[in-house]
Amino acid sequence: MEPQVVALTTQTVVDYLKTTPVHQQVFAGVSEFAACQISEGNVNLIFRVSALHNSQQSVIVKQALPYAWRYPDFKMPVDRSRIEYDFLQNQARYCPDQTPKIYYYDENRYIIIMEDLNRHLVMREGLMQQIEYPHVDRHMGLFMARTLFYTSDLYLSSTEKKAWVPRFINPVLCKVQEDLVFTQPYMEHPNNRYTSLLEPQVRSIYADDDLRSEIFLLKERYMSHAQALIHNDLHTGSIMLNVQETKVVDPEFAFFGPIGHDIGSYLGNLALSYAAQEYHAKDDTKRTAYRQWLADLIVRTWNIFEEEFLTLWENHGNGDWPSAAFRVKYMRNLLQDTLGFGAAEMMRRLIGMAHVHDFWTIDDPHIRATAESLGLNIATSWLKQRYRVEDIRQAVEMLLAARPSI
Repeated sequence: MEPQVVALTTQTVVDYLKTTPVHQQVFAGVSEFAACQISEGNVNLIFRVSALHNSQQSVIVKQALPYAWRYPDFKMPVDRSRIEYDFLQNQARYCPDQTPKIYYYDENRYIIIMEDLNRHLVMREGLMQQIEYPHVDRHMGLFMARTLFYTSDLYLSSTEKKAWVPRFINPVLCKVQEDLVFTQPYMEHPNNRYTSLLEPQVRSIYADDDLRSEIFLLKERYMSHAQALIHNDLHTGSIMLNVQETKVVDPEFAFFGPIGHDIGSYLGNLALSYAAQEYHAKDDTKRTAYRQWLADLIVRTWNIFEEEFLTLWENHGNGDWPSAAFRVKYMRNLLQDTLGFGAAEMMRRLIGMAHVHDFWTIDDPHIRATAESLGLNIATSWLKQRYRVEDIRQAVEMLLAARPSI
């Protein structure tokens, strides 16, 4: 039976907020409010509530419904709200600077009230504007290293790890990923959408059973390899930042899965931005320079991640893995997993169902298809050649060497 959830509206969200501790915690002395619904998301109801006479004094109110609010026939578990809250609590423990403040959680109405990141921009949008963020390499490298290491078998005891895993069983949202990332984009499917000029390249992908077999190896790993607690939707649309701060949001897909999925999803989205600069960076010189910045960002992010992850393993590991050779092989396999999962993320954003703003904002179909073709070729090289990669620079060399097929 579906939970009975009363959906908030712009009229009722203010009355609701006044019944919570947030009224005094954030809005002491404020009696008049303004509320608006933020419409970017498809799944959850999200409202910005602010003091009527001070729009900078504000919070975000996020409510999970038993369906996707924009698509009421698409049923979803409301427990995703609890998973998101629990993940953010763990995230705050190890990466407080990358976590939005959580003011209140209502487990009965599936509502989270959190910090309004109104001083920040969605990273995807910033990259489309060629903004260079001087600290995001370190922020994201440390974020991934810490959240992933401290929830892995390298740190937790076997007993602790097995107790954690059931708290984040997330079958419905994992099935969404299994279908949209690892199955549908590689065959004829009614959910798939792509620019018509990509037809020959897409047909080639459909006919490539070797490529599909590599994707299915990743799918099997995604479904069975509970390496660590992963965000599971870690792309540039789930990161809010400015030149000083970086915040990671929207972890409702979280579960115990393969570490390389988080890293790959993030680096894959940087590669998508690289491809999309075909349109967004109008000037040739600016495009070349910004693409190099993105390529360097991929290298720096992985290197910071790797250094921090190995340092944590050395200083805080549980001692169950006493083999220097194992560490070397583990990190090499993790880099290769990262490239595979990054490739799957790129392909599903280009020829699957859930596309991204980098490309759908390109009106000219030829320019869009050229950028998308470049993205597909980067992804294909990462996927098929990942087993020979032993250093992140080799992956970036593939990115820099790739050319569109159009």
